Amino acid sequence: MSAFKRIVIVLTIMSFVFGTAACSDEQVDSFMMQTNDDKADGFKVFRTDPTRSALLNERDEAPDSKLSYRDQVDIVLRKLESKPEDEGMISLKPADVTVRSAYFGLDGQLVVSFEKTYNDMSTVEELLLRAGYVKTLCQLDFVDYVEFNVEDSPLILRGDVVPGLMKGSDFVDNSGQADYMSQEVELTVHFVKKDEQMLGSEIYSVTYDATSSYEELVADILVKGPDSDDTDFIRTIPDGTVVNKIQSIDGIAYIDVNEEFLNFRENIGEELTVYSLVNSLCEIQGIMKVKITVNGTSRKTLDKYGRDGMLEERPELIVGEKAGEADG
Repeated sequence: MSAFKRIVIVLTIMSFVFGTAACSDEQVDSFMMQTNDDKADGFKVFRTDPTRSALLNERDEAPDSKLSYRDQVDIVLRKLESKPEDEGMISLKPADVTVRSAYFGLDGQLVVSFEKTYNDMSTVEELLLRAGYVKTLCQLDFVDYVEFNVEDSPLILRGDVVPGLMKGSDFVDNSGQADYMSQEVELTVHFVKKDEQMLGSEIYSVTYDATSSYEELVADILVKGPDSDDTDFIRTIPDGTVVNKIQSIDGIAYIDVNEEFLNFRENIGEELTVYSLVNSLCEIQGIMKVKITVNGTSRKTLDKYGRDGMLEERPELIVGEKAGEADG
């Protein structure tokens, strides 16, 4: 059975709260994705509405393919910054956000570098801009991937997540009147491998709308357990476990759970339960340690695995390739 799974998470709440991109604890609960003639043929320049909450697009002429790659990119970037013909649209980039440069990286990706004011955008503004720029630029035949830099360093989002190489299809825009902007990512989680009494890796392709952090998505997958048709893995998190809060600060994921988490499953045990969670969270870019509390308090049964209760990844508990790497 394939270790590649797919789940779709769509969170829908009528209102949203704006927070500062890359550092705010406030979360946006949902925002509308509109397609406005999105199925029409031709080159599309993506825009947003005046409230900066919806991704829109309008048709335009593609750059002359006889021009150099650099000239074509420059033309598209100017189109993205230009005033839309449709009065119900505005450009994706706020006036105080500046593009420093655009160039091709060592891996052939188009790198768009911004000034540090990029990080001042709200969560919704940032995702809409990123989605619109990537989807517009990837229409050029020679652009397969786009990477964002802020002042010559890779873009880092809330929770120390690095988007890395992005392509147009990473951003999901379905048809209909109530669609939601979402992005597809792959997350690695660790359940117990059946008959092994060790952890096994499972990759989930998750479609999410940026209202949840990667840490929240990983915790949600673990609490739900493996797909019902997957007989290779056993659920690790005890029944009734609720994640009260989870956030990352300076490379440490802090997760608070209810008392049910301590009712370790008989066939799993304490250590594998704890490290199912720890190893899974440490798979997220930027997370080096995990601190687990129960209803806001530390517990010796958990803290004993790490100094000051800070638990680090233990790859030797993972069967197969990763365990082999740890041994070697």
